[in-house]
Amino acid sequence: MIGLVFTFATFAGLVTIMTEAISRYMGLRAEYLLRGLRTLSGWRRQIRVPFWDAVTGRLVGDTRKTAAADPAGVPAAVSPFVTKVMTHPLILVTARDGNAPPDPGNAAHTNTQRQQLPAYLSSRSFAQALTDIIIPGNNGQTTIDQVRTAINAIPQNDLPPQLRTTLLALATGAANDVTAFRTNLEHWYDDQMARVSGWYKRHVRWISVVVGLVLVLAFNLNVLSIARSIYTDQALRGSVVTQATQAAQCGSKDPATCLADIRAKIDQVRGDGLPIGWAETQACSAPHKDCNWPEQKGLWGHGDQFTQAAANVLLLLLGWGLMVITLLPGARFWFDALSQLGSLRSTGPKPTTASTQA
Repeated sequence: MIGLVFTFATFAGLVTIMTEAISRYMGLRAEYLLRGLRTLSGWRRQIRVPFWDAVTGRLVGDTRKTAAADPAGVPAAVSPFVTKVMTHPLILVTARDGNAPPDPGNAAHTNTQRQQLPAYLSSRSFAQALTDIIIPGNNGQTTIDQVRTAINAIPQNDLPPQLRTTLLALATGAANDVTAFRTNLEHWYDDQMARVSGWYKRHVRWISVVVGLVLVLAFNLNVLSIARSIYTDQALRGSVVTQATQAAQCGSKDPATCLADIRAKIDQVRGDGLPIGWAETQACSAPHKDCNWPEQKGLWGHGDQFTQAAANVLLLLLGWGLMVITLLPGARFWFDALSQLGSLRSTGPKPTTASTQA
């Protein structure tokens, strides 16, 4: 069990690092922050996030329309509310170099532009920026009546109807306390960002599936073969368990160091004889042995009948599929499980007491 969990943890760590690198390259956290703000403001359209930016003038994911209104019926605005929030000085200072790409939140951006945007926005900063947008230059002397008046005075093109209704409801729920209004804004924002976090995780999960599938095929990671080898080969089992007890958690290291450690662990277990990779099988390495490519790589045995070869392929696909599934929980999950198994192994069974012996 320790050997299998160590294998899962090693490659899950590789999947986690590669997934995070792709997410940063695409600027997914910033894009999902914008999606959350667009939903808060009542804008329902979604802007696609292409993996590769087009070299031409128009982006693959650009869904901007020239019509007077979007499908939700919200009038098009030259400076939408989300753009005002993202370009507010309190928010803009968190962007890279203190600058934001043109029309943030209302246009498709390149990967480089999304990387420039802030990936996180605290509820306190959002509430302060929103209050300042509603009543510019209030200097902390705002009353609830001024808030309601200012909300009603904002033109329809700058404030979608759904957002206006929500803000008025939050102001009404605060009675005559402006501090309570800001607190309501913070809670409203936090609730929405909790949903956005789920959206982001579902998107990233598909990236992890693709990355895991690529790794499984590249390294020929067959859970069934790995389990059989660890179970039947005592020397291999001892070597893998030794490596497992020395494994370090990726969460405490920077990605580059963790990736180097994972590569070293992979090379070590391959050298110890763990069936990882596309090496030629021992049966086909004999002199004058005429094997085709699937037989050389162990997809099926030399001279197998069709039914036996088909069964071997099905078992191979099952082993690959199980490995992809094990990579999805993430490295932290498997390293925690590895730590617990290591503790159980080093502690041993609970000793019997004198009363139990009697």
